[in-house]
Amino acid sequence: MSISNINDLLDSSIDDLADLPEFQLLNSGVHRVTVNFSKKEINGNPYVVMGMKLVETLELANPGDDTVQEPGLECDSLFNLNNEFGQGNLKKVVTPLAKHFGVGKISDALEAAQGCEVVVVISTKPDKKDPTVKRMNVTRLVVE
Repeated sequence: MSISNINDLLDSSIDDLADLPEFQLLNSGVHRVTVNFSKKEINGNPYVVMGMKLVETLELANPGDDTVQEPGLECDSLFNLNNEFGQGNLKKVVTPLAKHFGVGKISDALEAAQGCEVVVVISTKPDKKDPTVKRMNVTRLVVE
């Protein structure tokens, strides 16, 4: 953004500023999603990012508390490769993909799965440090 664009933006009204994007998670339950994978470094730690775009909700774990979300909702699940929990959760996701695509390397499975439609089982729970924040976990992935 150039200085003149910055000045134009600062001379506009507050209502002209973009709203902060809402951070969304899939509700606990079973969902059909398309996936994409990328690598990212966060605070010096290597992560695999599983991006998901909701196609449809198949079943809600808490239908009395949660509502069916609109198709097109996008969210990410992060796998920290510096600890056994992140690696173990990534293994749960990659194993069915590798089997489906007939590959043995993690990178090959992730590359082959780009844009693939899968079914995921999602669980959510409050963050340990801040119970007002919900965390999402992919507990199972199925390639149909």
